[in-house]
Amino acid sequence: MTLQTPTPKAASCRREFLRDALGLGGVALAWLMHREARANVPHFAPRARRVVMIFCPGGVSHVDTFDYKPELVKRHGQSLGQSLDTFFGQPGNLMKSPFAFRQHGQSGRWVSELFPHLSRCVDDLTFIHSLQAKSSNHTPAGFQMLTGFTMNGFPSIGAWISYGLGNETDELPTFVVLPDPRGLPAGGAINWSSAFLPANHQGVPLRTQGEPVLHLNPACLLYTS
Repeated sequence: MTLQTPTPKAASCRREFLRDALGLGGVALAWLMHREARANVPHFAPRARRVVMIFCPGGVSHVDTFDYKPELVKRHGQSLGQSLDTFFGQPGNLMKSPFAFRQHGQSGRWVSELFPHLSRCVDDLTFIHSLQAKSSNHTPAGFQMLTGFTMNGFPSIGAWISYGLGNETDELPTFVVLPDPRGLPAGGAINWSSAFLPANHQGVPLRTQGEPVLHLNPACLLYTS
């Protein structure tokens, strides 16, 4: 009598595994239960619930608003005396702010005459004058402001906040952007990119004209005979 070794059954393919074992519904259920167990809890308990950031590239200059420069007043009309790394050629002579500055509040914060009402509550505001850009070009300087790097390919501050604070619902985006209807900032959508973070942390721009959010409605399919 000849004994034959039974041939092992071939390994199931991925489709057979999903069909016979769990099924796509089981995979989805396992993912939902895992997500609910985590409850979208961030790595650390956040102290803030939401953040509103207003970034005005090309807006009013800091030396005309809250950054009083007495040395600039002293050197008004003088030549800079050195070349700067600029993209618009050799700069002209120094110019002081055309607006008068005064000190306000118990903190003695310098504020220009452009903000007569805001100057009454300067003690409730926080001013940071230690930030410096590595480039005088709008695009890389904007990237540095919003991502910390002058090159693209890094998550924006909004994406990091979304990643850190988590979300309360899947029905609404965690990170929304209100771009200027007159045009996007230099660099476009890169300014609110999620980069190497998960795509759900990408900023969602809201428009004032047409569809508020693009690509939500499926395109109509046209058939021609």
